[in-house]
Amino acid sequence: MLGFSVYLDKDLTADDHNYLLGMRNAGFKEVFTSLTGLKDEADIVLKRLDQLTSWCKDLELKVMADVSQDDLHYLGYDLADAEEIKKLNVTGLRINDQVLMRFVSKLSKTMWVSLNAIYLQPEDITHLKEEAANFDHIRALFDFYSQPETGMDEKWFEEKNQWLHNCNLETAAFISGDGVKRGPFFAGETTLESQRGVYPLAAALNLKDLACNNVIVGDRLTSETIKSFARYTKDHAITLHVDEKNTFLNENQWHNYLYLAQDIVRLRSEGELPKFEAQDLPLDRPVGTISINSNGLNSNEIHIAKRNLPVNKDGRVLGRVCDEECSLLPHIEPGQKVIFKNLEK
Repeated sequence: MLGFSVYLDKDLTADDHNYLLGMRNAGFKEVFTSLTGLKDEADIVLKRLDQLTSWCKDLELKVMADVSQDDLHYLGYDLADAEEIKKLNVTGLRINDQVLMRFVSKLSKTMWVSLNAIYLQPEDITHLKEEAANFDHIRALFDFYSQPETGMDEKWFEEKNQWLHNCNLETAAFISGDGVKRGPFFAGETTLESQRGVYPLAAALNLKDLACNNVIVGDRLTSETIKSFARYTKDHAITLHVDEKNTFLNENQWHNYLYLAQDIVRLRSEGELPKFEAQDLPLDRPVGTISINSNGLNSNEIHIAKRNLPVNKDGRVLGRVCDEECSLLPHIEPGQKVIFKNLEK
Protein backbone atom coordinates (compact mmCIF):
# COMPACT_ATOMS: atom_id res chain seq x y z
CA MET A 1 0.00 0.00 0.00
CA LEU A 2 1.14 3.53 -0.78
CA GLY A 3 0.95 6.31 1.79
CA PHE A 4 2.02 9.94 2.00
CA SER A 5 2.58 12.55 4.70
CA VAL A 6 0.69 15.65 5.75
CA TYR A 7 2.00 17.35 8.88
CA LEU A 8 0.23 19.43 11.52
CA ASP A 9 2.87 22.04 12.38
CA LYS A 10 0.70 24.70 10.68
CA ASP A 11 -2.96 25.24 9.87
CA LEU A 12 -4.20 23.23 6.89
CA THR A 13 -5.13 25.11 3.73
CA ALA A 14 -6.97 24.55 0.45
CA ASP A 15 -3.60 23.58 -1.04
CA ASP A 16 -3.36 20.74 1.48
CA HIS A 17 -6.84 19.54 0.53
CA ASN A 18 -5.94 19.63 -3.16
CA TYR A 19 -2.80 17.64 -2.41
CA LEU A 20 -4.86 15.01 -0.56
CA LEU A 21 -7.22 14.80 -3.53
CA GLY A 22 -4.40 14.54 -6.07
CA MET A 23 -2.60 11.82 -4.13
CA ARG A 24 -5.82 9.86 -3.62
CA ASN A 25 -6.49 10.02 -7.35
CA ALA A 26 -2.94 8.79 -8.01
CA GLY A 27 -3.59 5.58 -6.05
CA PHE A 28 -2.37 6.48 -2.56
CA LYS A 29 -4.48 5.02 0.25
CA GLU A 30 -3.08 6.30 3.55
CA VAL A 31 -2.03 9.57 5.17
CA PHE A 32 0.73 9.64 7.75
CA THR A 33 0.75 12.53 10.19
CA SER A 34 2.67 13.24 13.36
CA LEU A 35 1.57 14.41 16.80
CA THR A 36 5.13 14.40 18.14
CA GLY A 37 7.25 17.43 18.88
CA LEU A 38 4.51 19.96 18.08
CA LYS A 39 4.91 23.26 19.94
CA ASP A 40 1.32 24.49 19.60
CA GLU A 41 -1.35 24.27 22.29
CA ALA A 42 -3.17 20.95 22.52
CA ASP A 43 -6.50 22.38 21.35
CA ILE A 44 -4.86 23.83 18.20
CA VAL A 45 -3.21 20.49 17.37
CA LEU A 46 -6.48 18.61 17.89
CA LYS A 47 -8.35 21.11 15.71
CA ARG A 48 -5.87 20.55 12.87
CA LEU A 49 -6.09 16.78 13.34
CA ASP A 50 -9.89 16.96 13.24
CA GLN A 51 -9.71 18.91 9.97
CA LEU A 52 -7.35 16.35 8.46
CA THR A 53 -9.39 13.32 9.53
CA SER A 54 -12.58 14.94 8.26
CA TRP A 55 -11.08 15.54 4.82
CA CYS A 56 -9.60 12.04 4.72
CA LYS A 57 -12.92 10.47 5.65
CA ASP A 58 -14.58 12.24 2.72
CA LEU A 59 -11.78 11.06 0.40
CA GLU A 60 -11.76 7.51 1.83
CA LEU A 61 -8.14 7.84 2.97
CA LYS A 62 -6.81 6.12 6.07
CA VAL A 63 -5.01 8.23 8.68
CA MET A 64 -2.06 6.97 10.75
CA ALA A 65 -0.95 9.35 13.52
CA ASP A 66 2.55 9.11 14.98
CA VAL A 67 2.51 9.52 18.78
CA SER A 68 4.38 8.79 21.98
CA GLN A 69 2.82 8.24 25.38
CA ASP A 70 3.92 11.72 26.46
CA ASP A 71 2.32 13.27 23.35
CA LEU A 72 -0.96 11.56 24.12
CA HIS A 73 -0.89 12.78 27.72
CA TYR A 74 -0.22 16.32 26.45
CA LEU A 75 -3.29 16.07 24.23
CA GLY A 76 -5.40 14.71 27.09
CA TYR A 77 -5.43 11.03 26.16
CA ASP A 78 -4.16 7.85 27.79
CA LEU A 79 -2.75 4.96 25.75
CA ALA A 80 -4.40 2.52 28.17
CA ASP A 81 -7.88 3.88 27.34
CA ALA A 82 -8.64 2.45 23.90
CA GLU A 83 -12.21 3.73 23.84
CA GLU A 84 -11.10 7.29 24.56
CA ILE A 85 -8.38 7.15 21.88
CA LYS A 86 -11.00 6.20 19.29
CA LYS A 87 -12.28 9.78 19.66
CA LEU A 88 -9.20 10.98 17.79
CA ASN A 89 -10.94 9.62 14.65
CA VAL A 90 -7.75 8.18 13.21
CA THR A 91 -7.52 4.82 11.47
CA GLY A 92 -4.56 3.92 13.62
CA LEU A 93 -1.68 5.02 15.78
CA ARG A 94 2.02 4.70 15.13
CA ILE A 95 3.52 4.38 18.62
CA ASN A 96 7.11 5.55 18.38
CA ASP A 97 8.37 4.63 21.83
CA GLN A 98 8.55 1.38 23.79
CA VAL A 99 5.22 0.49 25.36
CA LEU A 100 3.61 -2.38 27.23
CA MET A 101 2.31 -4.96 24.78
CA ARG A 102 -0.95 -5.27 26.68
CA PHE A 103 -1.80 -1.71 25.60
CA VAL A 104 -0.95 -2.59 22.01
CA SER A 105 -3.03 -5.75 22.17
CA LYS A 106 -6.06 -3.85 23.46
CA LEU A 107 -5.73 -1.16 20.79
CA SER A 108 -5.31 -3.75 18.03
CA LYS A 109 -8.84 -4.98 18.66
CA THR A 110 -10.33 -1.59 17.75
CA MET A 111 -7.84 0.07 15.35
CA TRP A 112 -4.61 -0.32 13.42
CA VAL A 113 -1.38 -0.07 15.39
CA SER A 114 2.06 0.51 13.90
CA LEU A 115 4.97 -0.24 16.18
CA ASN A 116 8.48 1.17 15.88
CA ALA A 117 10.30 -1.55 13.95
CA ILE A 118 13.71 -0.90 15.50
CA TYR A 119 12.43 -1.56 19.03
CA LEU A 120 10.62 -4.83 18.36
CA GLN A 121 12.29 -7.88 19.88
CA PRO A 122 11.32 -11.60 20.14
CA GLU A 123 9.94 -11.11 23.66
CA ASP A 124 7.58 -8.41 22.35
CA ILE A 125 6.12 -10.84 19.82
CA THR A 126 5.70 -13.42 22.60
CA HIS A 127 3.88 -10.89 24.78
CA LEU A 128 1.57 -9.89 21.91
CA LYS A 129 0.62 -13.52 21.40
CA GLU A 130 0.05 -14.02 25.13
CA GLU A 131 -2.23 -10.96 25.17
CA ALA A 132 -4.18 -12.32 22.15
CA ALA A 133 -3.37 -9.29 20.01
CA ASN A 134 -4.98 -8.99 16.58
CA PHE A 135 -1.93 -9.40 14.34
CA ASP A 136 -4.04 -8.46 11.31
CA HIS A 137 -4.16 -4.92 12.78
CA ILE A 138 -0.49 -4.63 13.73
CA ARG A 139 2.45 -3.71 11.53
CA ALA A 140 6.03 -2.59 12.05
CA LEU A 141 6.91 0.87 10.77
CA PHE A 142 10.54 1.88 10.32
CA ASP A 143 11.57 5.43 11.23
CA PHE A 144 12.56 8.13 8.79
CA TYR A 145 15.88 9.93 9.26
CA SER A 146 15.95 13.62 8.46
CA GLN A 147 19.65 14.29 8.96
CA PRO A 148 22.04 13.24 6.19
CA GLU A 149 24.22 10.19 6.99
CA THR A 150 21.88 8.96 9.75
CA GLY A 151 19.64 6.79 7.52
CA MET A 152 19.42 3.04 7.93
CA ASP A 153 21.84 0.57 6.35
CA GLU A 154 20.10 -1.36 3.58
CA LYS A 155 21.43 -4.79 4.57
CA TRP A 156 20.39 -4.29 8.21
CA PHE A 157 16.97 -3.13 7.04
CA GLU A 158 16.55 -6.16 4.81
CA GLU A 159 17.43 -8.56 7.63
CA LYS A 160 15.13 -6.85 10.16
CA ASN A 161 12.36 -6.65 7.59
CA GLN A 162 12.61 -10.40 6.93
CA TRP A 163 12.55 -11.19 10.66
CA LEU A 164 9.40 -9.11 11.07
CA HIS A 165 7.75 -11.00 8.21
CA ASN A 166 8.68 -14.25 9.92
CA CYS A 167 6.78 -12.90 12.95
CA ASN A 168 3.68 -12.48 10.74
CA LEU A 169 3.93 -8.68 10.76
CA GLU A 170 3.54 -6.41 7.76
CA THR A 171 6.20 -3.73 7.43
CA ALA A 172 6.31 -0.13 6.25
CA ALA A 173 9.10 2.36 5.55
CA PHE A 174 9.61 5.91 4.28
CA ILE A 175 10.99 7.36 1.08
CA SER A 176 11.80 11.03 0.56
CA GLY A 177 9.77 13.18 -1.82
CA ASP A 178 11.06 15.38 -4.63
CA GLY A 179 8.97 18.44 -3.73
CA VAL A 180 9.07 20.62 -0.61
CA LYS A 181 11.28 19.04 2.07
CA ARG A 182 10.76 19.31 5.82
CA GLY A 183 13.12 21.23 8.06
CA PRO A 184 15.37 21.59 9.86
CA PHE A 185 17.66 19.67 7.48
CA PHE A 186 15.55 19.77 4.28
CA ALA A 187 17.30 16.58 3.15
CA GLY A 188 14.32 14.25 2.80
CA GLU A 189 12.46 12.01 5.25
CA THR A 190 13.86 8.61 4.28
CA THR A 191 14.35 5.29 6.06
CA LEU A 192 17.32 4.11 3.98
CA GLU A 193 20.32 6.36 3.59
CA SER A 194 20.98 4.82 0.16
CA GLN A 195 17.63 6.25 -1.00
CA ARG A 196 18.20 9.83 0.11
CA GLY A 197 17.60 11.97 -2.96
CA VAL A 198 16.62 9.00 -5.14
CA TYR A 199 13.69 9.54 -7.51
CA PRO A 200 10.62 8.63 -5.39
CA LEU A 201 9.08 5.99 -7.66
CA ALA A 202 12.44 4.24 -7.99
CA ALA A 203 12.83 4.31 -4.20
CA ALA A 204 9.32 2.86 -3.77
CA LEU A 205 10.08 0.05 -6.22
CA ASN A 206 13.35 -0.65 -4.42
CA LEU A 207 11.48 -1.06 -1.12
CA LYS A 208 9.11 -3.42 -2.91
CA ASP A 209 12.15 -5.46 -4.06
CA LEU A 210 13.25 -5.59 -0.42
CA ALA A 211 9.84 -7.11 0.48
CA CYS A 212 8.56 -4.06 2.36
CA ASN A 213 4.75 -4.19 2.28
CA ASN A 214 3.94 -0.49 2.60
CA VAL A 215 5.70 2.65 1.34
CA ILE A 216 5.10 6.11 2.80
CA VAL A 217 6.37 9.29 1.13
CA GLY A 218 7.86 11.44 3.88
CA ASP A 219 7.88 14.76 1.98
CA ARG A 220 5.76 16.39 -0.72
CA LEU A 221 5.82 15.10 -4.30
CA THR A 222 5.95 17.35 -7.35
CA SER A 223 2.95 17.34 -9.67
CA GLU A 224 4.85 15.49 -12.42
CA THR A 225 5.94 12.76 -10.00
CA ILE A 226 2.36 12.35 -8.77
CA LYS A 227 1.36 11.76 -12.41
CA SER A 228 4.12 9.16 -12.75
CA PHE A 229 2.85 7.33 -9.67
CA ALA A 230 -0.69 7.48 -11.08
CA ARG A 231 0.39 5.85 -14.36
CA TYR A 232 2.20 3.17 -12.38
CA THR A 233 -0.65 2.38 -9.97
CA LYS A 234 -3.35 2.42 -12.68
CA ASP A 235 -1.55 0.97 -15.74
CA HIS A 236 1.64 -0.52 -14.25
CA ALA A 237 3.46 1.86 -16.60
CA ILE A 238 6.85 3.47 -16.04
CA THR A 239 7.10 7.11 -17.11
CA LEU A 240 10.44 8.43 -18.35
CA HIS A 241 11.02 12.13 -19.04
CA VAL A 242 13.35 12.88 -21.94
CA ASP A 243 15.79 15.78 -21.98
CA GLU A 244 14.67 17.09 -25.39
CA LYS A 245 11.40 17.21 -27.29
CA ASN A 246 10.88 14.04 -29.31
CA THR A 247 7.40 13.36 -30.68
CA PHE A 248 8.62 10.04 -32.12
CA LEU A 249 9.17 8.70 -28.60
CA ASN A 250 6.04 10.26 -27.15
CA GLU A 251 3.60 9.11 -29.82
CA ASN A 252 4.51 5.42 -30.04
CA GLN A 253 3.42 2.59 -27.71
CA TRP A 254 6.41 0.97 -26.02
CA HIS A 255 6.79 -2.25 -24.03
CA ASN A 256 9.89 -3.93 -22.63
CA TYR A 257 10.78 -7.30 -24.15
CA LEU A 258 9.61 -10.39 -22.24
CA TYR A 259 13.06 -10.87 -20.72
CA LEU A 260 15.54 -8.56 -19.00
CA ALA A 261 18.58 -7.52 -21.02
CA GLN A 262 21.71 -6.94 -18.95
CA ASP A 263 22.93 -3.69 -20.51
CA ILE A 264 19.84 -2.06 -22.02
CA VAL A 265 16.13 -1.66 -21.68
CA ARG A 266 14.99 -3.14 -24.99
CA LEU A 267 11.69 -1.52 -25.91
CA ARG A 268 9.56 -2.66 -28.84
CA SER A 269 6.81 -0.87 -30.71
CA GLU A 270 3.75 -2.62 -32.11
CA GLY A 271 4.22 -1.06 -35.56
CA GLU A 272 7.11 -0.51 -37.93
CA LEU A 273 9.18 2.53 -37.05
CA PRO A 274 10.61 5.07 -39.51
CA LYS A 275 14.16 4.47 -40.66
CA PHE A 276 16.94 6.63 -39.21
CA GLU A 277 20.34 7.23 -40.71
CA ALA A 278 23.44 6.65 -38.62
CA GLN A 279 25.04 9.71 -37.13
CA ASP A 280 28.03 11.20 -38.90
CA LEU A 281 29.82 11.32 -35.57
CA PRO A 282 28.70 8.34 -33.44
CA LEU A 283 28.34 9.09 -29.74
CA ASP A 284 29.09 7.24 -26.57
CA ARG A 285 26.01 6.05 -24.71
CA PRO A 286 26.10 6.99 -21.04
CA VAL A 287 23.38 5.66 -18.72
CA GLY A 288 19.94 6.75 -19.90
CA THR A 289 20.87 7.24 -23.56
CA ILE A 290 18.02 6.33 -25.93
CA SER A 291 19.12 5.05 -29.32
CA ILE A 292 17.89 3.17 -32.38
CA ASN A 293 19.71 1.00 -34.92
CA SER A 294 20.00 2.44 -38.43
CA ASN A 295 21.00 -0.77 -40.23
CA GLY A 296 17.47 -2.16 -40.59
CA LEU A 297 17.94 -4.82 -37.91
CA ASN A 298 15.34 -4.88 -35.12
CA SER A 299 13.64 -1.94 -36.81
CA ASN A 300 10.72 -1.90 -34.39
CA GLU A 301 12.74 -1.33 -31.22
CA ILE A 302 14.76 1.27 -29.34
CA HIS A 303 17.35 0.82 -26.59
CA ILE A 304 17.98 2.66 -23.33
CA ALA A 305 21.43 2.23 -21.82
CA LYS A 306 21.32 0.81 -18.26
CA ARG A 307 25.06 1.42 -17.88
CA ASN A 308 27.70 3.44 -19.72
CA LEU A 309 28.05 1.83 -23.16
CA PRO A 310 30.50 2.39 -26.03
CA VAL A 311 29.75 3.87 -29.46
CA ASN A 312 27.36 1.99 -31.72
CA LYS A 313 28.46 2.90 -35.26
CA ASP A 314 25.09 1.76 -36.68
CA GLY A 315 23.07 3.66 -34.11
CA ARG A 316 21.44 7.04 -33.76
CA VAL A 317 20.92 8.76 -30.41
CA LEU A 318 17.35 9.98 -29.95
CA GLY A 319 17.66 11.58 -26.54
CA ARG A 320 18.39 10.84 -22.92
CA VAL A 321 16.32 10.02 -19.86
CA CYS A 322 16.64 12.80 -17.27
CA ASP A 323 19.28 12.08 -14.65
CA GLU A 324 17.05 11.50 -11.62
CA GLU A 325 14.85 8.99 -13.48
CA CYS A 326 17.75 6.82 -14.63
CA SER A 327 17.31 5.07 -11.27
CA LEU A 328 14.04 3.66 -12.68
CA LEU A 329 15.76 1.72 -15.46
CA PRO A 330 16.72 -1.35 -13.35
CA HIS A 331 13.09 -1.60 -12.19
CA ILE A 332 11.49 -1.91 -15.64
CA GLU A 333 10.05 -5.41 -15.72
CA PRO A 334 9.67 -7.82 -18.65
CA GLY A 335 6.73 -6.79 -20.81
CA GLN A 336 6.14 -3.58 -18.86
CA LYS A 337 4.71 -0.52 -20.57
CA VAL A 338 6.97 2.55 -20.80
CA ILE A 339 5.69 6.06 -21.48
CA PHE A 340 7.94 8.91 -22.64
CA LYS A 341 7.22 12.52 -21.70
CA ASN A 342 9.08 15.72 -22.49
CA LEU A 343 11.02 17.20 -19.59
CA GLU A 344 9.50 20.55 -18.66
CA LYS A 345 12.18 23.25 -18.52
